[in-house]
Amino acid sequence: MCAGKNKAAEFLARRGYAVADADRIAHQALEDVKDRVVAEFAPEAARRGLTLLKADGTLDRKALGAVLFSSPALLARHESLVYPRIDELLGRFIDDHAGQGVVVNAPLLHKSSVLGRCDFVLFVDAPAALRFLRAFSRDRLPVRQILARFAAQKRLFAQYSEKCVDIQRVNNRGSIRTLERRLESLLSLRGY
Repeated sequence: MCAGKNKAAEFLARRGYAVADADRIAHQALEDVKDRVVAEFAPEAARRGLTLLKADGTLDRKALGAVLFSSPALLARHESLVYPRIDELLGRFIDDHAGQGVVVNAPLLHKSSVLGRCDFVLFVDAPAALRFLRAFSRDRLPVRQILARFAAQKRLFAQYSEKCVDIQRVNNRGSIRTLERRLESLLSLRGY
C-alpha cells in the first residue's frame, strides 16, 4: 500500500505496455459479486454499527474495509468470494492483449492464479514511514485502518519468494524520476 506501484505502472504504460489495473478490476469483481458480499458481511457490519450499502445502493467500500481488515478470517472469507472473479477478469485482459507486453499492477498478485502467467514480478517497495504518510495524505483513513491494512500486507515479498517467483525489488524512496530510472535499468538488464 502506497509504495508507488501506480507510478511504476504509469511509467510502463508510457513505454507501451498494456497495464491491467488490478484495483479497478477488483472493484469490477466486487461489483459483480456485491450481493453475495453484502449477504455475507452485513451482519458483522451491523454489529459494528456500519451499513455496507449507501443510500443510492452502491457498496460502501470504506465500511466494508473497516469490517474486513479487522480480522484475517473475515478478509479470507471475502477473498474466497472475490478472487475467482478477479482471476477471470485478469486472465481475460491478458488474453485480449496477447502479443503485447502486459503489466499487472496488483498489490496482492501472489494470491492470484494469474501469477503463474507472469515472466517476473517487479516488487515496488518503500519505507513504512513514507508509505504511512502517503496513505494518510491520499486516503484520509483513520490511523488504525492504515495500520490494519499494513498488517494485512506484511511479508508480501516473502510470500512471492516462497512461491519461487522470479522477483526483483524496486526501492521507491526517492523521486518519481528516480523510480523511473530504476525501472528502466531493470527492464534493460532483462532485455525489455
